[in-house]
Amino acid sequence: MSRSTAETLLRLEREAWVLDGPDGRRRCALDGGAPAAALDALQPPAPGRGRPLRVRLADAWLRYLVVKWPQGLRTATERAAFLAHRFAEVHGVAAPEWVVQADRDAHDLPALGCAAPAAVIAAVQGFAARHGYTLAGIEADFVATYNRLRARFRDADGEPAALAVVHDGRLTVGLWRSGAWRGVRSQSVRDDGASALRLMLEAWGREADVVHASAAGVGAQPAIAGAEHPSHMQAAITTKGIPQAGGMRGGVLHAAGYHGTVPEGWRRGEVEGGMMEGEMNTTEPHAQ
Repeated sequence: MSRSTAETLLRLEREAWVLDGPDGRRRCALDGGAPAAALDALQPPAPGRGRPLRVRLADAWLRYLVVKWPQGLRTATERAAFLAHRFAEVHGVAAPEWVVQADRDAHDLPALGCAAPAAVIAAVQGFAARHGYTLAGIEADFVATYNRLRARFRDADGEPAALAVVHDGRLTVGLWRSGAWRGVRSQSVRDDGASALRLMLEAWGREADVVHASAAGVGAQPAIAGAEHPSHMQAAITTKGIPQAGGMRGGVLHAAGYHGTVPEGWRRGEVEGGMMEGEMNTTEPHAQ
């Protein structure tokens, strides 16, 4: 890839914006301020000259939920209204301050939804325009990690599966089985996240709707946000698996950046930047 077409990555971390590209790296601390305002102070080492800019938002700034579509929704407008209702009900976020979106291809199956601050989306678009970049997309950290690893997942048919992502002091876990999302949770952690992960999986295991959930296949294409007006933020999540609970006996745990133990009953799956072969911290024989 030539220098003129190399992609630049702009990341919103918990405490800073970080710009990484062929011309170098720049970091701008938030210093307790709003991310949108802080981005104005970030100066690239060189003009963008039309190069693609991809933006990744840390999960600390986002809200997730799994949307179970009720019967009778027929149009995109009806689905958008229901999605907005669910985010307001669960997280207390709504337009115009927040932009919400879910997998546009998941009409009959549960979909993974994401909400991002509209001010951040607008600030990113303004940054790209000011410095001559072509905005290639805006993505959530958990979704980007899932989509990067999903081709390597090897889940047995009907086996519960989970992805635990630990980054920048936050744990986000998504749960699926046989191609349908079952749940997603995200919280701050001050340690390796093992206790929080165990509690999340146990809580899912007690939920009756997970115990009795029917399995169905799904496969959407990934991209959590496009380079458009905030009201047109696009989200699409690829999935391939989901779990049972209460009666859930465990499953396969995939992980990125997670260094904790594998919960009892779960086995080690695909791992990136965390539990390594021969180094995995586990007290459970099924995690081999």
